[in-house]
Amino acid sequence: MRTPFLLFAAPLLAFSISCQNMDALNYLKAVKDGRLHFADGSALDIPHWDDPAWTHFFCVRHAEKEDHEPYDPGLSTEGEARAEHLGRIMAEAGLNAVYSSPSRRAKLTAEPVQRRGHTAPVLEYEPGDQEEWLLELLPKSRGKKIMIIGHQNTIPHLLNQLNGGGFDFDNIPNYDFGKIFVVATKGIGETEVIELRY
Repeated sequence: MRTPFLLFAAPLLAFSISCQNMDALNYLKAVKDGRLHFADGSALDIPHWDDPAWTHFFCVRHAEKEDHEPYDPGLSTEGEARAEHLGRIMAEAGLNAVYSSPSRRAKLTAEPVQRRGHTAPVLEYEPGDQEEWLLELLPKSRGKKIMIIGHQNTIPHLLNQLNGGGFDFDNIPNYDFGKIFVVATKGIGETEVIELRY
């Protein structure tokens, strides 16, 4: 049985590989020196890492939210632990910026990434204006490494926009908070995506 591990999404390019020990390989442990490091000690080069014509985005949905707060919830205990874990993963990634939606849960997910990565304060973007924001961001972010923290629908929408349109990426299931998308892009339609779990 084939189990998808990596999905590179670019025009006319998609593939998956089979792995015997998916649990060990599929979980990202660190981003360091242009490589993705996994729990079993293996590593994978991030495409185009040292090429200044390419921008790299690390895109995640916010961590688990508190259920008892109906308006703008914070993070649950599990979500706080996940946000700290994400901060450790990204600590040596060399991020130039961290962007978050204005929601409290997204900002609280972004904070450990910003703190551990020693970047400038977290910047906000408005998901309702995400398409225009991305088109403004791309030309001024060449060669940079940027974390984007959004929502179960906004992150797939951003990936589909980078991919040139279409519906390659579905909304993230409501229960799933453990996906990270590693993106290398030269612009709309010139994008590669690695989909992982952390």
